[in-house]
Amino acid sequence: MPPSLNLAGFIKEYVIGIPELDEQHETFFTMLDNIADVAPDLYKPLDDDEADALIDVVGELREYALLHFRTEEGCMREVEYPGLDKQKEAHNRFITDVIRMEADLLNGTAMPAIKVRNFMHDWYRDHILGLDKPFGEFYSKNKP
Repeated sequence: MPPSLNLAGFIKEYVIGIPELDEQHETFFTMLDNIADVAPDLYKPLDDDEADALIDVVGELREYALLHFRTEEGCMREVEYPGLDKQKEAHNRFITDVIRMEADLLNGTAMPAIKVRNFMHDWYRDHILGLDKPFGEFYSKNKP
């Protein structure tokens, strides 16, 4: 299992300089650890109880992501960020993918928990580094 993502040295590269958003990013990564709590062997197919618990965790992560995306997009509107549409498109794609993954789990599709965890971790990491970092720079220069 990879090291916890809330280690100070690790999360530092994800800091975009907007405290509320940085805290939400860190919270999301911390919440990802809940996947290992409900499916201790991330690589084996889930049994029914693990699948049910994972569905609950994924739902919590989806809801938290929606809260975060609303907050982030609000910050972008506040400074008239020109990349808002691209961000919204990426956010919508993430939520669509998560809902599809939830449906697969609900329908009994066999998948190891690591697939869910890695998808969410990798998407958030790439999104923060590729889209949120440039927004953080823009925000710091244009905040009211």
